[in-house]
Amino acid sequence: MAWTTPNDTALTLRQIRADDVALLTAFVGGLSYGARYFRYGRGDIEFTAEEFRHICTPNPRECVHLLVVKSDGAVSTVVASARIVFAEGDTACEVAITVADAWQLHGIGKRLIDALFDQARVRNMTEMHGRILASNRRMIEFMRRRGFAIADSAEGPSLKIARRAILKM
Repeated sequence: MAWTTPNDTALTLRQIRADDVALLTAFVGGLSYGARYFRYGRGDIEFTAEEFRHICTPNPRECVHLLVVKSDGAVSTVVASARIVFAEGDTACEVAITVADAWQLHGIGKRLIDALFDQARVRNMTEMHGRILASNRRMIEFMRRRGFAIADSAEGPSLKIARRAILKM
């Protein structure tokens, strides 16, 4: 799915590909310490080249990973990443979304979560859930606006769980 932002930036939402290793490496490396902390639980996280290759080649039975890519001629940049993970035999899936700092509050997260819901429906999932650090107020409010119920985690007060039923269309 492609669209143009109000400032004429071309964006494309698409599935991750094996040749996206350099793009994803640059995306994660370009995130602020805070964005990395909220997504990965540590701001100083670094992945190996092998880990990036693995992330860019998900098993389609276990995961759907989407990117939002900005294209300026021959140069492409990832501005957001989202994935849902499926557990075998389960009808619930786990979601994670990361939007680059400069692109937050531009509707990209909404497009990503809607696309993930579409993917989950195709797989007959009945619930989507995500784990959110309690200090990540912006993500908690985003998930609430998208219809997720936010609850405390059994793991302690520093973690919240967002849950939403997946309605059939």
